[in-house]
Amino acid sequence: MIDMRRITIFAFILLVIIYLGSKYVLIDEKESPTSHTPQRQIVKELDVPGQTVFNSTKIGHVEVSSVEEIKARYQQKFEDLEAKTNEKIDALFNEAKNDYQEFSEAEDVSLKDLYKKYADEGQKIEDETEAAFKALYEEMSKELVSNGYNGAEAEEFKDKYLEQKELRKSEILEKALSIVRN
Repeated sequence: MIDMRRITIFAFILLVIIYLGSKYVLIDEKESPTSHTPQRQIVKELDVPGQTVFNSTKIGHVEVSSVEEIKARYQQKFEDLEAKTNEKIDALFNEAKNDYQEFSEAEDVSLKDLYKKYADEGQKIEDETEAAFKALYEEMSKELVSNGYNGAEAEEFKDKYLEQKELRKSEILEKALSIVRN
């Protein structure tokens, strides 16, 4: 005799296997009416903590960068500008120091003329740096806005620049006074 209970269980298991198999084997994922195309794909970088968390993303044909990526890119540019400016200032300061030592030995040139000469050259360096900073700052603000972020994200760079500028001026003044006093 055939056991009906075993046949029923066997038939039920066979139906489940056929159903699951047909669902996963017979349906093409590309043609599935329920599949969606991703609008925005974000790829996480987890290699280096403290670094950028998100890669730039392409939306349509436009590449969008994260705020951190933009800031990091411009941070390097601002640091390069600072380094170049410091090189120019240091060279000018050393030249002024040498001229002052020569001035103290030979009294052909007045101290006022010497001061004016180097104050004017220092002002030129400051004006060039201001113009370069302003251009970089505006470029960064525009890039932030074009990527959908607030342009005010760049304010921290402006604040740091102004702070560093005042510190550098104070430092130069202290060095100059120490040379004149000695």
